[in-house]
Amino acid sequence: MKSMYSEAHLDAQTSQRLEEQIRLLLRIYRAEFTKDPASPATESSRSNMIALRHTIHQIYGQAAALEVAPDSLDPATDPF
Repeated sequence: MKSMYSEAHLDAQTSQRLEEQIRLLLRIYRAEFTKDPASPATESSRSNMIALRHTIHQIYGQAAALEVAPDSLDPATDPF
């Protein structure tokens, strides 16, 4: 059975925009995590990161989600 979602290769402009969005959300998450790892703001930021990754996966496929994933996630503050 063929997958409902096809794998799409991201053009350079789309990839750059998604990477910028991920970096922004990751900066916000890490700042909130540093203030208070258990706060509602930290959880909200984490949810935003997960939602963006899920959306990229749904629209563009798993390969694209991995293509725009941040290269250097700190395991202590990695929202995934």
